[in-house]
Amino acid sequence: MDSVYIVCAAVLGILAVSMSLLYRKKGAAANVPDTGTECCGKHAVCEKKRLADAAVKAVVYFDDEELDRFAGRSSDSYSDEEIEEFRYVLYTMNQDETMEWLESLHTRSIELPDQLKDETYMMIGE
Repeated sequence: MDSVYIVCAAVLGILAVSMSLLYRKKGAAANVPDTGTECCGKHAVCEKKRLADAAVKAVVYFDDEELDRFAGRSSDSYSDEEIEEFRYVLYTMNQDETMEWLESLHTRSIELPDQLKDETYMMIGE
């Protein structure tokens, strides 16, 4: 049951950051409140702040520069071979870096393939 909450929180966070980026492009400032506390990773607000913070940080790569060619692609448009490229990176990094990798992909405008979303969010929850 906890994994369902984590998946929902991550999806909400990604949506929230996407919306804030759209507003930034239109000239409005992102409005993410600073709670001043450590993020426990179990609440949508924490994930929203973490992803929003990632949007303004420098890009961090996880030996996955080859994924940059997928920037701007829809999450449902990948071939099986392309999905395997994402899967390879996912399973060769340290599991505790998964959320940071998702932040990196988001910052680089790369959508995670739909077929990997459940797997990835389960890894975050473990």
